[in-house]
Amino acid sequence: MDLHRDEAAAFGPSSFVDGGLLPYEGRQQMLLPDGLPPAVFEAEEDGWLSPNNPILVRGMVKILPLAWRGDPKSGRCVGADPEEIAAFVSLMQAAGLQWAGNWSVLDLKDHRDDNIGSYTAALRAAGATRVECWMYSEAVGLALVRAGVEDEGTMSLACHVVPVSWVFEPRSWASKHHVKEFAPVKFLRQLDWFFFLSCCLIGLILVLGQGPC
Repeated sequence: MDLHRDEAAAFGPSSFVDGGLLPYEGRQQMLLPDGLPPAVFEAEEDGWLSPNNPILVRGMVKILPLAWRGDPKSGRCVGADPEEIAAFVSLMQAAGLQWAGNWSVLDLKDHRDDNIGSYTAALRAAGATRVECWMYSEAVGLALVRAGVEDEGTMSLACHVVPVSWVFEPRSWASKHHVKEFAPVKFLRQLDWFFFLSCCLIGLILVLGQGPC
């Protein structure tokens, strides 16, 4: 992994086509020993947690784009190669292990009539290929989402912050009121375009000069 990749190489205008990877400073923000930055949980709209860390808010889902491959057929140097993305996955897994213990793998083929089923249906529609998840707290779940196809230039990596009932069965401590609060969600159309296109959107924002100061 290129520890010296700078902000321009991560989210510069070329990343709209060529892909991107969080620069070193941005990756460090995602690997803090005590958990994700508090600003993640306070975000109410699309924006930036720091000059190097974009966040997208889609209803009750907070999405942290981490990397996207870019189109390998473009003839230019893509923003992140598969080895870099795989290395960052390992670092995120290690961080999640420190924050919340062992992860579970979300079964994307499982069809369920509950919150987990609604979320996995949205992930399938968006092209997710593998999802590791953690119970970050009694109310918050984390999902490390890989999606897309490398040869098609749609391969991507993102962290989702979601209600815990979207990724884990409710515990016995959960009251009916608490479970109802996170009732089956109507967000398929909010996520199905995300994995590749929303990462490209970050590049487009910078092309238009609306990135962080």
